Amino acid sequence: MVIKPGRSTSLFLTFNMHGEMGGPHEFRIHIPNNDPNQPDATLTVLSNWVE
Repeated sequence: MVIKPGRSTSLFLTFNMHGEMGGPHEFRIHIPNNDPNQPDATLTVLSNWVE
């Protein structure tokens, strides 16, 4: 996918959790790109999963 300068897009994430994974979690999603100032953007998702 190519996103032109000044444009945007949406990302949709699905996390599959199970009963033994309760509690706080930190997920990092790396987005490689061609920005010379930040060639690997990182999104951090924090959650506190409660069953």
